[in-house]
Amino acid sequence: MKILGADVCKDRVVCWLLDEWPRHLRDYWRIESKKRSRNPLEDELTFYMNSGGIHNLLALQPDAIALEPTGVHYSRLVADICQKKGIPVLWIGHCEAVHYRKQNKLPDKNDLADALALAAYAHMYWDKPEFFLWFDPGSCTRIRELYLQGKSLTRIQSPIINRIRQQLAYEFPEAALKDSRPSEKDGLSPLWAWLAGRERNLLKDSRYYERLYQKSITQEYDIEISPFTRTLANMLCDLHLWERVIETELEQLLHQPVFKTYNRVFDKFGIGTKPRALLLSQIYPISRFDSLGGFKRRLGMAGDEVSSGDKISWNTGTGSKLCRCELYLWVLNSIAPTEKRPDSEIGQKLGTFYDERKARFQNSGTWKEEALIEQKRKLGKKVKELLKSVMTPNLGTELETSIKVFETVIAEKVEPQPFKRGFGNLIISQTAGYSCRLLFKELKRALSLKSS
Repeated sequence: MKILGADVCKDRVVCWLLDEWPRHLRDYWRIESKKRSRNPLEDELTFYMNSGGIHNLLALQPDAIALEPTGVHYSRLVADICQKKGIPVLWIGHCEAVHYRKQNKLPDKNDLADALALAAYAHMYWDKPEFFLWFDPGSCTRIRELYLQGKSLTRIQSPIINRIRQQLAYEFPEAALKDSRPSEKDGLSPLWAWLAGRERNLLKDSRYYERLYQKSITQEYDIEISPFTRTLANMLCDLHLWERVIETELEQLLHQPVFKTYNRVFDKFGIGTKPRALLLSQIYPISRFDSLGGFKRRLGMAGDEVSSGDKISWNTGTGSKLCRCELYLWVLNSIAPTEKRPDSEIGQKLGTFYDERKARFQNSGTWKEEALIEQKRKLGKKVKELLKSVMTPNLGTELETSIKVFETVIAEKVEPQPFKRGFGNLIISQTAGYSCRLLFKELKRALSLKSS
């Protein structure tokens, strides 16, 4: 079986073709990598993203191609073309690819090594679907695409808004700091629409900003709103209308009959449209998850143990970072505030879980102990660096005395705010993890599937 490992870069695809799984991958790499050119223009298995390059890639006629979903739009083009040519696409998670490469002692930051690792991993787990990522080619793909487009539009708006406010500080100071949100009726923001001169289809014609502008101090001194400001406002209006189109399509896709049971469960958790869209695109169908661990890993909430000697810690960096961020924000905005919690049994469970942990940290002196340990560590490190070259016999005793004095002072003076904020993040993380467990069980129960 010929499997093509493809590491997709911005303008090219670095490939490695394997007919069989090399049992000693490190030794195989040492020998075979010498036959490959590091110059992409000279390497026979590096193909540029143009017609000639893609045709040469397809000419290899692999039985399958292994890809890593990093740089989604770059890898998507290769995947779509291969699928249309009948070549199966095997998606390998980033964490799995990195772990496999390190396990086999392949070099880091090396496109050839990455391509080899993908091909070897695909050969090794070819008959085990659970070792690969699953992407729905239908509605879920479109839902995720719309979610990402919405995130991009939000990101684009922030610098434009900031720049307009800077302009208005001189041209219309009375409106510079006004909070102006898009209307649900037409999708336009009152202030930005007025600046752009947009006609609004509203039942009630509001001339608030026109009247405010007539009274502005700038009118007394002939200071006008610049074309630059109005053009930026016009761009914002276009972005808001574009957002409205995306949100409308997203709502239609989310409320298809096939997702009815999922939406019923999401409603119990009080999960809004945007986080719901992302979560659904990651977990549908729930039947493909045999365990809670795989489900949490998919949502970026699985902890990998990182142990060394008598120290044990956990890394939650695996899985979807986007999902993890959305879950954190959902807990912060919908579970942490008592008045915002969903009025359901699930909402009560999550609220109780959050409150208990919050009370546990607030009623203990843990934050002060952590502060002392951290401050002592930083002080010791800094002093050692400064005094390395001037060590004297009595320095050790003097240093220990100084640290004890420092501990006494810091115990009285250290402020709890920064450390409570840190524990606040921990509480949010724990609540998000607990919500994943509840969500998994509720979905399995609602769909009459056995959870493990």
